[in-house]
Amino acid sequence: MPGTPARSDSLRVHPRVARAGHGAVVELHPAAGVTLKEEPGTLIWRERLPDGTEAVIKLYRRGLLTWYRCRLTAFRTWNEFRALRQLESLGERCTPPLFWGRGHFGRYGWGELLAMRWLPGCRPLDEVLAADPEAAGQIDLAPLFSAVGRLHDAGLHHGTLLARNILFQGEGDAREFVLLDLPRFHRFPYGLRGTRMARYDLMFMATTLLRARPASELPHWLAAYGMSDDQAARFLGDLGRFRNSSRLRRAVGLEFNVRALLARISHPRAARDR
Repeated sequence: MPGTPARSDSLRVHPRVARAGHGAVVELHPAAGVTLKEEPGTLIWRERLPDGTEAVIKLYRRGLLTWYRCRLTAFRTWNEFRALRQLESLGERCTPPLFWGRGHFGRYGWGELLAMRWLPGCRPLDEVLAADPEAAGQIDLAPLFSAVGRLHDAGLHHGTLLARNILFQGEGDAREFVLLDLPRFHRFPYGLRGTRMARYDLMFMATTLLRARPASELPHWLAAYGMSDDQAARFLGDLGRFRNSSRLRRAVGLEFNVRALLARISHPRAARDR
């Protein structure tokens, strides 16, 4: 990915790999890395960790009240770390999580942080599709829909399944899709095919992919997901009325938070097994 030198001082973090524990303090140096994204509340950069691992670091700066609210619910980075670990356990391609942390990060203030292994040669799928439409037309997206079907069978809901949150890696026949950016991830104690959660995942993904690919390819992708012809026809009809927006993603995110909580309460044994 392109980037520019980060403009930041160093920060210290206790790397956590589980909710209850943490390891030795790691000092990170954004200024020595490469900035991938910088916004008022977010800093994402790439740097080499002390053990030599090339990592992508995501730092979300929080006000003190927001930080304490997260302690009572769930930190965004903890949720994403857990989601990536779950995908790894299923053998699905994702950005490998290294550790997460929370606390006061010096001049950055209160916040939370997630470290993931850097995957060389990967590019966001939306950039790949837009850069060279003719070459992008040769990329078969059916395996991506198959992977999403396996996620839904495992009771996993991505939450922000947009083309920019999918990485594309490889050339020729060695092509893979890599999932990332799962702060709105939900885990349910049952399969999700045919549910609202699965429907919105697919609709968000389809609308962003159809900006670069013809709609005539969508039935092939849905067949790879596992839809019957009748199910695909209904989905296509609904998709014509669907309008993707950040407001809608926030609204359904809140709805699915409640649904996931109720599902764990009503299926406690199944929730523990998953």
